[in-house]
Amino acid sequence: MEENKVNFFKKIKSNKKIQYFLIIILFVIVAVILCFGGFKEPDDKAQDQVSSYVNDLESRLSRTLSMISGVGEVDVVINVKSGMETVLAMKTTVTETATGTETVETPILVNGKTVVLKEKFPEITGVLVVAKGANNIAVLTKIQNATMSLLDININKIEILSMK
Repeated sequence: MEENKVNFFKKIKSNKKIQYFLIIILFVIVAVILCFGGFKEPDDKAQDQVSSYVNDLESRLSRTLSMISGVGEVDVVINVKSGMETVLAMKTTVTETATGTETVETPILVNGKTVVLKEKFPEITGVLVVAKGANNIAVLTKIQNATMSLLDININKIEILSMK
């Protein structure tokens, strides 16, 4: 077995045509990997949508909270879980086989494009509110209740601190 390997490599080393052929194959493999997603860049459009969504929420919440009596200047930071989630329209096909039933789900296509039912924005995992008036317990409670209502999140995801 070892002798066959040695003979094979000796043939490659002595035959220039085989060497050129192997080099061409290697270049083709590298080109295919590079062209068809071997090194994919992150989906910048989806990331931009999430950043825009979070920035919009932060500025709207800051603006709204600052209008509450006693709150004063406000800064808001919102953390989210992950990127956008796309829900596709799916077609379910149930087939009877000799071993039982087989269920296959495939996306519905219209004019060659998948049908998107909805896009879900990422789940909010935490909110930090820094406000001038947060050292007053009544104001802090107002900020807390407003944040829970506006973002539809639990109190344990909200941290409110007093601004210096």
